[in-house]
Amino acid sequence: MVEKVKYALGYCRRSSLKQKGNHSIEFQKEIIEIHAKHMGYVIVGFIIDDAVSAFRNPASKRKGMQQLYHLVLNDKASAVFFYDETRIDRSIVTFVNEIYKPLIQHKPNIKFYSTSSSQEWDPFTIDIQFKLLNASYESVTKSQRTIDNQKVLVNQDKRPGSRTPFGLKKIPSSENQYETFVEDENADIVRFIYFLYSWGYSIQRIADTLDKKVPAPGGQLWHKNTVEGILKRSIYLGDNVWGEYNKYQDDLFEKKPIYTPVIVPELHELVEQAKGLEKKHGQFSTPYTFRSIAYCENCKVQLKTRDDGPKKTKAKRKYQNYICPNCKQKAELSAIHAAVNQVFTKHWAISLSKMEQIGLNKLKEMEKILEKELDKLNTSYELLKYNESMIPSLELKSSINKHIVQVKEKLNDKRKAISATQKQITNLIEDKRALRLTLHLSLSNSFDKLTGVEKRMIALTFIEKVIINMKTMKVDIDFRLHPFIELENKVGQLTEINNIKMDA
Repeated sequence: MVEKVKYALGYCRRSSLKQKGNHSIEFQKEIIEIHAKHMGYVIVGFIIDDAVSAFRNPASKRKGMQQLYHLVLNDKASAVFFYDETRIDRSIVTFVNEIYKPLIQHKPNIKFYSTSSSQEWDPFTIDIQFKLLNASYESVTKSQRTIDNQKVLVNQDKRPGSRTPFGLKKIPSSENQYETFVEDENADIVRFIYFLYSWGYSIQRIADTLDKKVPAPGGQLWHKNTVEGILKRSIYLGDNVWGEYNKYQDDLFEKKPIYTPVIVPELHELVEQAKGLEKKHGQFSTPYTFRSIAYCENCKVQLKTRDDGPKKTKAKRKYQNYICPNCKQKAELSAIHAAVNQVFTKHWAISLSKMEQIGLNKLKEMEKILEKELDKLNTSYELLKYNESMIPSLELKSSINKHIVQVKEKLNDKRKAISATQKQITNLIEDKRALRLTLHLSLSNSFDKLTGVEKRMIALTFIEKVIINMKTMKVDIDFRLHPFIELENKVGQLTEINNIKMDA
């Protein structure tokens, strides 16, 4: 009688691309295949989580583990093999609760094996529970050691071990000064990336543009993740990126600027504004410059856009229209744009001169609002500390203490957010270039010469609504009172009625 072939899946994981030896993917595969064969199984495929931390990512959040779960549910294998407990979990319970138990419930005959034992893997035995506990303890210990080392280095104004950011050069510490960073020959490329993004160009478009001009960090091609990373790094603003461990003041950390900024405040503000506008209105790369801000004068509703041309022909003429969803009136893109551009150019300079002073006043108003809100939070925090000091005299103090800790954490999170926003506003007030928005105003007299992406960025930045009479093409433009709309929204969210609640 021919013995039935038993199929199994192998699961491999490593935390980083640098891991070698027993934790390398190749080594895990080899050992799993040998062990599976010994147990009478054939490995039909390997599921891999590469460069994925099991300490920071629960089992059900890892893509490889998700794939493994669904394959087993769909009867693609009758067993799962892995190298050891450190590969499946570093938090003791997530693999057991999120993967093992649900699979056993749906597929009672599924079996799990570790290459460290010839017995079926059972997480409820003392031996396996000890191994899971040991795997977690090992990760927690490593993490704490790393954090402690980072604290020591940052308190010395040193940057913990990591690659020097693109566009900067490290100046090692000496007897007379701490370690610092200065610009290198690539700093202008960093500024160029911020400049392009501030004008609405997508991260992918920036990467493609750079590929034609300059080598990427490490000499490779530019990837969108590289560009995105540069746009996120606070070190280019002069901040110590590891600064959350640098300085504490009544439990409220403050980042300490220790590097000369590569990116000036107004350029950073324009980039943050571009991110907010893209999230709210969609991509800038569209032929419809005034999409989402164009309205029908008669119906008071937002105009829709539609391409009415034949899709499978190569006709030169494009039938692109703005359409009112209510009265069904439509107008060609070119007619709408010509009418709006004419009015926009005529009133552009006058509206911007007013906007500059209004913008300054609005920034000062927001600064006062945040200062008042922070004072309220500080008062609440002091009251909370007083209540905490009274806990020892109360019964059920552990339960009360738990809630106080939760509220303190939420209070501090909000205080940190407000402090960061205050710093942002202060920089804008002190730097007059930010108020003048020189990157945009420098081209204020040549709107028609801008690219489509640039025109849309200008329109979304300075226009609240474009109101169009769909019959006569008469256009009215409601300019924004000031250009800091996204920042004003942020301040509004931070100063909403107390939203700090204790968990039940």
